[in-house]
Amino acid sequence: MSFIRNFILVFPMLFFIALTSCNKTTENTKIKPSNMKGKPNILLVLADDWSFPHATIYGDSVVNTPNFDLIAKSGILFNNAFCSAPSCTPSRAAILTGRYPHALNEGANLWGTLPNSYTNYVSELESAGYVIGYQDKGWGPGNYEDGGYTHNPAGKLIENFDSFFEKLDGSKPFCFWYGTRDPHRPYTKGLGEASGLDIDDAVLPDFYPDDSELKSDLLDYYYEVQRIDYDLARILFRLERKNMLENTLIVVTSDNGMPFPRAKANCYDLGTRVPLAIAWGDQIKNKGSLENTFVNLLDLAPTFLDIAGLDIPKEMQGKSLLPLLKGETTQHKDKVFLERERHAFVRKDNTSYPMRAVRDSNYLLIHNLYPERWPAGDPIPTDLNKGFGDIDASPSKNIMISKKDTDKNYRTFFDISTEKRPEFEFYDIIKDPYQTNNLVNSESYQSKILDYKKVLMDWRQNTEDGSLNHLGNDYPFDNYKYYGKYNTLLDE
Repeated sequence: MSFIRNFILVFPMLFFIALTSCNKTTENTKIKPSNMKGKPNILLVLADDWSFPHATIYGDSVVNTPNFDLIAKSGILFNNAFCSAPSCTPSRAAILTGRYPHALNEGANLWGTLPNSYTNYVSELESAGYVIGYQDKGWGPGNYEDGGYTHNPAGKLIENFDSFFEKLDGSKPFCFWYGTRDPHRPYTKGLGEASGLDIDDAVLPDFYPDDSELKSDLLDYYYEVQRIDYDLARILFRLERKNMLENTLIVVTSDNGMPFPRAKANCYDLGTRVPLAIAWGDQIKNKGSLENTFVNLLDLAPTFLDIAGLDIPKEMQGKSLLPLLKGETTQHKDKVFLERERHAFVRKDNTSYPMRAVRDSNYLLIHNLYPERWPAGDPIPTDLNKGFGDIDASPSKNIMISKKDTDKNYRTFFDISTEKRPEFEFYDIIKDPYQTNNLVNSESYQSKILDYKKVLMDWRQNTEDGSLNHLGNDYPFDNYKYYGKYNTLLDE
């Protein structure tokens, strides 16, 4: 893989860098840890709240992501990549440790901590001689000091990637985590339309009302997705100038889904399914392929250790992608397991809304462990817009609440986003891509539902799920310390 040196900058939106194949090859053997020179560099570009399929190469006709698309064309594009949890802190913890959030104790909660007793790929690579660093959002939000870390678990904070890469002399490989804060809220209202995105082209999920303000909010989100692409181009250009592209594994993905109602903080696809593209020079076989095999982002930690020639600790529950990247197999996983614990402080006594789920190419089963609780957070009668706090404050949320009593379409949108849910949900992915028609009581699906329940329970038992046998007042994830802001409105 090489990059065309001439590039086009269209300020401030797009920075286009073309990737082409070349004949340069690297040795296809594991490098001994003692031999630093020639080890692959590792670059993770991690967006904050970016859902599948919002990239041009996935078929989205509104957003423009040329650099993400070119990474995919020079490497592999994944069609079924999922975060471990639809919440920033636990998702990032799973990426770092290769473990499911429920197997990380305090690490499963937003605004929690991450115990340093769990192996962290960044720490492992640093011990092996890698130069580590991260910019902007690393692990978090939370308190890493109480977990025993002296710096953010994602690495050592640097001022900017320009200074990080300029200091590299090539004698040691690097591991760099670029955690952009886009497209996390808040947005500058109307910026998407002002940038030239056409509101008539915006396509909302099918359970959203056809509303111009909702579409405008979506365009503001798209604008920030395009800023990710712009940042990606700048990083790639810097690597090209340092002649580091050929030996750098480049991974571009997101920690969880979009910050809209019934997306982020939910185990539906809009909350858990994320873009993923991986490039690695000529080490990637089947360049330009679209892979439908399933990937959980906790698979990244063992992958990074594997390509560095390091042993993968048995405690890691993810599975290395290296055989797939090398073209040794086309299969990785046939399903993924998903979950969430406490997101924000949005329920009385700061309780969680725990979910466990299994998703394959046909069905999604969700187990809501406490169906008596409000999934989006408690309503606050004196200020509904600040109630349901697991939904990010936004124009979309405000419209949903303000119009729910005057228009049945908005009422449906409100109910499906906020109302209490049954203990189990079961969806036919093919017939119901937005997962709105719960089939759990359908007679024709009962046998299949039992099969999926067993698969889900086996996974929980095999992966040290702390929620098993602990429902009630001693539920562990309810009792872990919360380091965020206390929601005083819940006392009203």
